[in-house]
Amino acid sequence: MDQGDYIKKWKELWDEKNLLTGRRTDLETELGDINTQVKHLTEVLNHLAPLAGVAVGEDLSGLGITDAIRNVLEASADAMSPGDVRDALSQKGFDLSGHSAPMSSIYKILGRLADDSTSRIVREKADGGRVFYRHVAPSGITDDDILF
Repeated sequence: MDQGDYIKKWKELWDEKNLLTGRRTDLETELGDINTQVKHLTEVLNHLAPLAGVAVGEDLSGLGITDAIRNVLEASADAMSPGDVRDALSQKGFDLSGHSAPMSSIYKILGRLADDSTSRIVREKADGGRVFYRHVAPSGITDDDILF
């Protein structure tokens, strides 16, 4: 192969790269539009559900991820694995597509909530080393809670 062949191949690959980059941009734009439509439809469905007599689960789409995770744990009677938390977030309308690594965010937030002394989230280790998280309800007022 001479230099002319390499230049020709380079130009072909450059054109293909530009074509794919443009296509990716179009798909990202379309995905953004679809996400907006889904969000609006979810809001309309949630407002229309009581009028139609349809029961809907709690919608967490308006919350930040930390509050949504806290809400999911508070609503559960059972300890939850990080995967369970992810599934519950999705079922309750929380969109994780905006997070580049949603499970990493979930693990980090669960760990932070469990380490926070003011939080009522506790970490439990099961046999086999699996870690679960649970919300612990307040146990009532003690003498330490009374300031006077």
